[in-house]
Amino acid sequence: MSHKQVVSKISKICFTYIPVADVRRSAIWYSEILGFQLDLVFDSHAILQPDLQLLRSDAPVTQNTLDDKPLPRTAYFCDNIVEFHEYLNERGIQTEEIIDEGECGCHFELYDPDGNRITVWLAK
Repeated sequence: MSHKQVVSKISKICFTYIPVADVRRSAIWYSEILGFQLDLVFDSHAILQPDLQLLRSDAPVTQNTLDDKPLPRTAYFCDNIVEFHEYLNERGIQTEEIIDEGECGCHFELYDPDGNRITVWLAK
């Protein structure tokens, strides 16, 4: 039996898919709050740059958990984690406290309007 050799492997991310109840509302939130650029917006899905696609899902959006805590859908880097955390809190966005993981860096969690958990790390 011969095995075909893999010629090409994954080279970069195409999209991160996030389920949402209201695509248009979420597209505006991701654009205004997190700074994504709107590319295409439909009732069923939206494409935002860089590399994010929102997909309409039945509400409530379900999420995987560990020890009864939702797992993050995705993670991003920011340049000033304290300033960004304050910015989100001033806008009433649900966040958790900044955690310092030593050599791994600092991060915090935030939640979109559907309760999707997002991790933000300080870019090194």
